[in-house]
Amino acid sequence: MKVAVIGATGAVGREMIRILEDRAFPVDGFVPLASARSDGLPVTFEGTEHRVRELTVEACRGVDVAFVSAGADTASRFLPEIAANGTLCIDNSSAFRMEPEVPLVIPAVNPEALEGWPKPGIISVPNCTTITAVLAVAPLHRAAGCTSLVLSSYQAVSGAGHKAIAELLEQVEKLRGDEEALAHPDVPTLVGPVMGRAIAYNVIPRIGAFQADGFTGEEAKMMAEPRKILSAPDLPVVATSVRVPVLVGHAVSILAEFARPITADEARDLLRSAPGVEVWDDPAGDVFPTSIDAAGGDVALAGRIRQAPGRDDALVLFSCADNLRAGAALDAVQIAEHLYK
Repeated sequence: MKVAVIGATGAVGREMIRILEDRAFPVDGFVPLASARSDGLPVTFEGTEHRVRELTVEACRGVDVAFVSAGADTASRFLPEIAANGTLCIDNSSAFRMEPEVPLVIPAVNPEALEGWPKPGIISVPNCTTITAVLAVAPLHRAAGCTSLVLSSYQAVSGAGHKAIAELLEQVEKLRGDEEALAHPDVPTLVGPVMGRAIAYNVIPRIGAFQADGFTGEEAKMMAEPRKILSAPDLPVVATSVRVPVLVGHAVSILAEFARPITADEARDLLRSAPGVEVWDDPAGDVFPTSIDAAGGDVALAGRIRQAPGRDDALVLFSCADNLRAGAALDAVQIAEHLYK
């Protein structure tokens, strides 16, 4: 197949290229595309150097599958016409996720959403935090019927791109040797243009713009997307998203209520047999997942599974996943693998 990676120079785009190589996806022609500022930059795929071209509709003619990680505005502008010209677009942006005719897919959770594909069109990859949470929740939902979710996320700066990573590292370096000053920090000198607040040695409970209801854009995604993926349109979901000074790996604390009693032991058994998730949960052995444990991995790590106090129908658990890989690029490639297996 002729394959394009749109956003080939970005963090997720580069991860897509690595995964396509690692998993030996059948690529006969490779087309790296990005914005005009990346035009001409070199990208290596399977040992061959390719030059990045500026994204245009014409540049995608003849492409069978396009893996897209270029932001919602770019996706909205280009993908409808690219798809109309015969390309299957697997899109990591939020542009089309909630469109009724666009599948929103985690292959390990709802592969049935891909029935009737492949064909030219758009398939959406969920938000990386949604994937981290739903991989852990879905097996429990199938068994016991989830009736409500409360999600609190702890999200790595790489979710905001390379500039956010650089901002964190610059702030850490600025404070090196002067850590005592954090007791009385000169906050304005630490505020960067990407985060809008100091991110080194700090947490920021705002990802995306605030909406009229007080929730942020990221929180709105985390509340809407699980309903579509789980085919549970009336499922109550409340989310709080927080940026933390971690480079790679999103984590989510989950409070899940169910339609019937479910124990922590049953939940562990269900998750151990579920695809896309591994159980790291042994309090006696001090085993639990962290973001750095998940970095570079292809699954969500679920742990801290425990009964909500006084409830036999509610559980609390913690899930971590690599936001660039398991939470984005891998999901896109797995969609294509499912379609072209």
